[in-house]
Amino acid sequence: MNHGAGSTTFLAGVVAAMPGIATMIAAPRFGRIGDRIGTHRMIMIGFVLAFIFMLPTGFVTTVWQLAIMRFMIGISDATMLPAVQTMLTKSTPREITSRIFAYNQSFQSLGAVAGPMLGTVIASVLDYNGIFIFSAFLIVLNAILFFIRTRFLRAGGSLDD
Repeated sequence: MNHGAGSTTFLAGVVAAMPGIATMIAAPRFGRIGDRIGTHRMIMIGFVLAFIFMLPTGFVTTVWQLAIMRFMIGISDATMLPAVQTMLTKSTPREITSRIFAYNQSFQSLGAVAGPMLGTVIASVLDYNGIFIFSAFLIVLNAILFFIRTRFLRAGGSLDD
């Protein structure tokens, strides 16, 4: 994918940084939108965007295409991260809020460890592009589970949006 576009190390850094750059730019805007339309909707929008951006990432052919798609994935992260934190704050009893946020951070870290490990297994079976296609379908599974679980929470009144 490099095709003489410069230092591989530099390009790897650019690609790795793209989701964080996009999230940093977009999260405040999506946070304001979430205040208007609700956290549940923002998270569902985030799942849709994540799928829309993740699936074509499996078909990129240049480093710059990969960088652009990773930036777009950061946009989808920006829709979900503030909304998840807001949902946790609204639905958690005050006396255990710190513990719940600690679990949230721990599971994000678990994903940062398990994701690359699972990615190497997937890449060895499918190929590098297969990681993104597999991830797109995991996003769909998570969206379905989120929708089902929050529907029960909303119906029970323990989740206000």
